Amino acid sequence: MDLQPVEVVDDIHPEEFYQRFVKTRTPVKLLNYAKNWPAVEKWTYDYLRKVAGHHKVKLHGAWQDNEPTKIEMPPVKEVPFSEYLDMLENDVKSDLRIFLFNLFKLEPQLLKDFSYTPIMDGYLKDYPYMFFGCAGSDVRLHYDIDLSNVFITQFGGTKRVKLFDQEQTKYLYKMPFTTHSAADLHTIDYEKYPALKLAKGYETDLVPGETLFMPSGIWHHMTYLDGSFSLSLRTLNPSRMGKLQGAYNVFVIRKLDEFINKFYKNTWSDYKLKSAIENTNQILQEQEEDRVLK
Repeated sequence: MDLQPVEVVDDIHPEEFYQRFVKTRTPVKLLNYAKNWPAVEKWTYDYLRKVAGHHKVKLHGAWQDNEPTKIEMPPVKEVPFSEYLDMLENDVKSDLRIFLFNLFKLEPQLLKDFSYTPIMDGYLKDYPYMFFGCAGSDVRLHYDIDLSNVFITQFGGTKRVKLFDQEQTKYLYKMPFTTHSAADLHTIDYEKYPALKLAKGYETDLVPGETLFMPSGIWHHMTYLDGSFSLSLRTLNPSRMGKLQGAYNVFVIRKLDEFINKFYKNTWSDYKLKSAIENTNQILQEQEEDRVLK
């Protein structure tokens, strides 16, 4: 895989940000996006335990252990939040994660600790999500189904992120009726997924205080190198077609996939995995044939 570093900027004017990164759908790491947030210093493990440690939280295990073609992941256990925070702080090796967690519905006072940095318009202010992961856990390769832009700010340890734009989809073994890849980037099997060798993308390590801008539709895979957590703020896709496509993905494609899976579970799962591999390898074969003819 050809992975280039993500560009890093300190301060940037909104118009320049739009022209260079939003419009071109290019990721960038922003060093000062969260510089005025109390959360940067305030959100320690001790503080989160004190404020929210008594709540029960649902933990999810390795995505590889879930039905590999299913979008939804059922939790594997439920524990007090304080117990899980202990695991993160002590860098306990585990697959356990919490994702799309709106902690602010449980503890609204935490909303005062960050702001919606005015680098662009269209923030979805009802959906600030937090993501937590134990050391060694990973997030499968996918792109967000609603095609929103995402600003993800890191707290705690380090998260390694691999990113690919939509032009690379042909090499990423996308499964039909999902925005997920069949390939496992945590332990890449190039014999099973040879097209991954041709994929070109980006890679960066996100450390506390840094914010990664992930543009609409970008593929991403994340590995928690240490126990850590992040805050994700989302903005609407700036284009009308992007908004319509995102809504269509959520309310039509996803629902159709869930409906077929309900009645043809194993058959549908096998079809999606087989199609992902066959379709991508067909592209490889066609490219090789074109190379020989030239």
